[in-house]
Amino acid sequence: MLPMTSGSNSAEPWIPNTPEERELVLKELDAILASYHFRGSKRYPALLKYVVSAALNGRAGDLKERTLGIEVFDRDPDYDTSADTVVRFTAGEVRKRIAQYYHENGISSPVHIEIPRGSYAPEFILQPEQPADAANVSQSEGRISAHAGQVTKWQRYRAAVLVLAAVLVVGAVVGGYFYRRASAANNTATDKLWTPLIKPSEPVLIVVGSGKRNVDIPELATTSFYDYMTGPEHHVSVATAVALAHVSGVLKERGGAYEIKEDNEANLADLRSRPLILIGGTNNAWTMRLVSPLRYRLIKGPMAQIQDAKNPGNTDWLIDFSKPFPSINTDYAILARFHDTTTDGPVMVIAGIGPYGTEAASEFVSSPQYLAENLKKLPAGWESGNLEMVIKTNVIDGKAGPPELVAATVW
Repeated sequence: MLPMTSGSNSAEPWIPNTPEERELVLKELDAILASYHFRGSKRYPALLKYVVSAALNGRAGDLKERTLGIEVFDRDPDYDTSADTVVRFTAGEVRKRIAQYYHENGISSPVHIEIPRGSYAPEFILQPEQPADAANVSQSEGRISAHAGQVTKWQRYRAAVLVLAAVLVVGAVVGGYFYRRASAANNTATDKLWTPLIKPSEPVLIVVGSGKRNVDIPELATTSFYDYMTGPEHHVSVATAVALAHVSGVLKERGGAYEIKEDNEANLADLRSRPLILIGGTNNAWTMRLVSPLRYRLIKGPMAQIQDAKNPGNTDWLIDFSKPFPSINTDYAILARFHDTTTDGPVMVIAGIGPYGTEAASEFVSSPQYLAENLKKLPAGWESGNLEMVIKTNVIDGKAGPPELVAATVW
């Protein structure tokens, strides 16, 4: 998971020297911390406040990983920074959330606060003053340039041919590496969620959404091997590849074997009486079928949504599929673990309305830090019961942002 910067680093860093200038930075800090990107957490605001305060007081040179672990997160002075990655993980999340904040509010900010990659010392970027109507002009230009950039990205996205096996191997290795370095306390949360799915004697079946219809398309004798290998049957979406990498990393780290099928290749006999992971939402027929009796279910159509059976009039978790794709800035996902009566086995669902939701939910379910932070909010006893959550992610420059838990039910 790569950290992100806010994107305003084309300007030179600015050093506030006067009390008035430092007050300007502190007001900007307050605005960031009051945003929804930070106000629901204790860890991310704590780190950002500490490093900004240290920089304003001339202590930027003291902002090292061990110092932050001790001062901000109450770690022992001799704690193992290679095993406990709380500072690095939190700093990466802070960078992401700052990027989201400025993506939405940067036009009105007189100064930007950034934490560059490879450093914990913040930089302050003074923004040029704009005429009264410049905000509207800039926003319009931004939408035009964003659209052009997104079209280029979309063309590259569609043209890319991903070799699924390579992605899974790399994802498993990378996922396993970071997974091993997570703290023991965080692993406990992961154990509680994943243990019902992992059985040494029985491989997990991962069923991924393909969106394909069960229609046989005959291969012509004149079809070249190149055309066959670069055809639709050999493409996999980036979101699906990322989700598979996250899931396979967890399974391999915990000694769980697995096999993969596309939803149109899997039948009920394949799914019965075995651990099952469903990846993909509206593009996965088995996901649509197995979540339909649950409280939170996917509704397919031009106005696709996650519907709450107890509050069907709620339209908060909805995406208009008819809109131009560059305009989509939010996605949602269902994340569930339950015993299913149809398959008579444990099921985990990682299902976005769109691809960004699937990717964010897979990051949530494979991250010891996200799980430790959010699962403690659930009612006692969820470990031995059924669990369903709704995950939200903001989309920035065509990429899924950090996952956010917005609703949950346990039964």
